[in-house]
Amino acid sequence: MSQKKANIDINTIDLDNTELQKALQIIQFTNNSLFLTGKAGTGKSTFLRYIAATTKKKHIILAPTGIAAINAGGSTLHSFFKLPFYPLVPTDKRYSARNLRSTMKYNGDKCKLLREVELIIIDEISMVRADIIDFIDKFLRIYNRNMREPFGGKQLLLVGDVYQLEPVLKEEDRKLLQPFYSSSYFFDAKVFQDYPLVSIELTKVYRQTDSSFISILDHIRTNQVSDTDFKLINERIGARLENADKPEGDFTITLSTKRDTVDWINNEGLESLEGNPVMFLGEIKGEFPESSLPTPIELNLKVGAHIMFIKNDIEKQWVNGTLGIIIGIDEEAGMLYVHTEDGEDLQVQREMWENIRYRFNEEEQRIEEEQIGTYIQFPIKLAWAITVHKSQGLTFKNVNIDFTGGVFAGGQAYVALSRCTSLEGITLKEPLRRNEVFVRSEVTQFAKHYNDNNIISKALKQSKADKEYYDATRAFDDGDFDAFLRNFFLAIHSRYDIERPTAKRFIRRKLNIINKLRAENKELRKQQAEKNEYLKELSVEYVLMGKECEREAMTEAAIANYEKAIALYPDNPTAQKRLKKLKSSTKKNK
Repeated sequence: MSQKKANIDINTIDLDNTELQKALQIIQFTNNSLFLTGKAGTGKSTFLRYIAATTKKKHIILAPTGIAAINAGGSTLHSFFKLPFYPLVPTDKRYSARNLRSTMKYNGDKCKLLREVELIIIDEISMVRADIIDFIDKFLRIYNRNMREPFGGKQLLLVGDVYQLEPVLKEEDRKLLQPFYSSSYFFDAKVFQDYPLVSIELTKVYRQTDSSFISILDHIRTNQVSDTDFKLINERIGARLENADKPEGDFTITLSTKRDTVDWINNEGLESLEGNPVMFLGEIKGEFPESSLPTPIELNLKVGAHIMFIKNDIEKQWVNGTLGIIIGIDEEAGMLYVHTEDGEDLQVQREMWENIRYRFNEEEQRIEEEQIGTYIQFPIKLAWAITVHKSQGLTFKNVNIDFTGGVFAGGQAYVALSRCTSLEGITLKEPLRRNEVFVRSEVTQFAKHYNDNNIISKALKQSKADKEYYDATRAFDDGDFDAFLRNFFLAIHSRYDIERPTAKRFIRRKLNIINKLRAENKELRKQQAEKNEYLKELSVEYVLMGKECEREAMTEAAIANYEKAIALYPDNPTAQKRLKKLKSSTKKNK
């Protein structure tokens, strides 16, 4: 993935963050799969984009939903693996080790891609079910002919927060999975029973700076809310926010657990404005599922409409989640004029989203993103309100939280409250009740293994060997064979890998480079010898022309011909001798 596509300045990541340093070392120098987690605002998405922009490993990015995949710059899990949408129970014979290939029917390109990929990044992992993880594990083992190692020897980077939104599961699907899994969460996949997952939790919060508010959010996240916490939060019921009484400056957005409520608020907001709405029709080219459209294909707008940007701007005029108000519409020019919450007046044109799939470039030996469809529309949507679900990952200054009808999923209260940068920026429509703040016991139990020093130290110890192998490889490529041998023997001492088939292939490939360079050198020497012979013959011709010029008493021309003969073939003795004689004679005459 290109740095531009990843849409991140790699110099902005906090590389002094201790947890990030450990995560980077594990991803860069080990084959261990890693779960990177952390409370809201700790930089999980920034880390994902940083890895995608800087890693040398052949990688792909996947996500459970179409919009999450588009935002992350990748594909959905279902489209990449061609997963069915029903539960993948372990006893389903269609997906047994014997029948999987005939059931899935992947083409040669997909099989090649699966063999070559080294790192699989999955964003929003908290929304991925356990059965899907086990299917991916089985799938990668079979297609990589590596049944002994988890995920067929591939490294997974799983990013998300299980304290936030949980997997969406219909009741009938839950009943189907219940006999096989203790919960639907990804971490209860059977593969992790035999291979404990390395889990690193980022603890430094970048979104909020108020220590009191951070403490309240942490208590809500872990279901340890005190009466004092509830009192402070519920003091925000009906609170007046700054600029709330000024329509041109009111950038408060309502968060609701119900999509119907959000649609009603946005429709009411648009209808309350004067004039008829202007409809902008989006354009789909190629393959782009309508369920994955980031903004409506029929986008109705009016001057005064509250909107939210839903895509980062390459020129950094806005980011995903920036709020604004439409102050002008130019239908003919296809231009919108937006006043943002930061006080900027912007001109906004249509943008393009890509639907991509991955392919392996055999010639360049790298994984490429192939565009299979595009969607063109303005990068905004109406935003008087947004669902808590869709707000995950976004940051707002002022939010109105509407829990009318109650909280129905673990983590919803935490996600809603943590969208805001401060407690003073929150207003509640109704009081937050104790029964609306809950965390599944499975999540609490799993979280006990975060930042486990024993597991992390073991992974980092493995990274010592990987780093030494990496340094040996880099030294070999640079032609520093002393450093290559030194690091190679250190690596063998740390972990003896050279008997493994993958290591043998790698060493054979590296050593073949020497044979290839030797053959190329032999060919170059042959070509140089042929060239030298030609230049020698040409040099002799200039000597003959020099002699002819001497007979005609054309001394300067003779000298020029001899000099040319020497330039073509410096070891020409006749040219050297006659040039020396002529120059000596010319000097005496002067």
